[in-house]
Amino acid sequence: MSYKQKELQQLIESKLVENILDEDFTDSDEEEISEIFILSLLALNEARYLEPRIYNVAKSQYWYNNILPSYNDIRFKKIMRMLPENFKALVNNLIDHPMFQSNNTKQQAPVELQLAVFLRRLGSKEDVFSVCSRYGIAEGTVLLFCKRIMKAIISLKKKYIKWPTEHAREFVHDGFKSIGELRDDVWENQCESNEEEDNNELDNSNEENLKILGEAKRNWIMRKLFHPYNLY
Repeated sequence: MSYKQKELQQLIESKLVENILDEDFTDSDEEEISEIFILSLLALNEARYLEPRIYNVAKSQYWYNNILPSYNDIRFKKIMRMLPENFKALVNNLIDHPMFQSNNTKQQAPVELQLAVFLRRLGSKEDVFSVCSRYGIAEGTVLLFCKRIMKAIISLKKKYIKWPTEHAREFVHDGFKSIGELRDDVWENQCESNEEEDNNELDNSNEENLKILGEAKRNWIMRKLFHPYNLY
């Protein structure tokens, strides 16, 4: 509440008390008090906050501006889930997107910072407060940056994610074979073992092997098909 609004509130309260204690209080005075009440409610309704907000929360982007740039490729990838050159390439693809063009005099934060916040939020187990503390921004800003980056990336999906051609499918299949993940005998043996088990349930070892195979295939596809933005 502003200083003027506080003055108005005090004036209204004193006037009400004065009229109530007045011995010559009449019906017309009651109508006047009702009118004052209405005006006071309207005035208070325009106040967004009843108490002053605290804006002086300590924030610092020292880690982002000074520590992160000094990391080698291995450390950088642990934080951002991609190599520095891939990070820069992705920034260059996003920087001209309308999502990052301000329509008013207030400029947005650099795309590099917004992307860094997005990657850390999605690529780690840190909560919003931990991310905002690391990058020196507010909690709501973390969500805003993530929303912008996600919309911009999704809008580019048709450019980078396409249904594979026959040649591309052969390329993927050959890649699996080269690392020994698509041997026909493995799948045939697996199917035979499944048929022999009651209720078609896999034992723990087979289930674990399938998980490992599935994870390996997913990583290989991400590395090959989504190049150059190697996220893994």
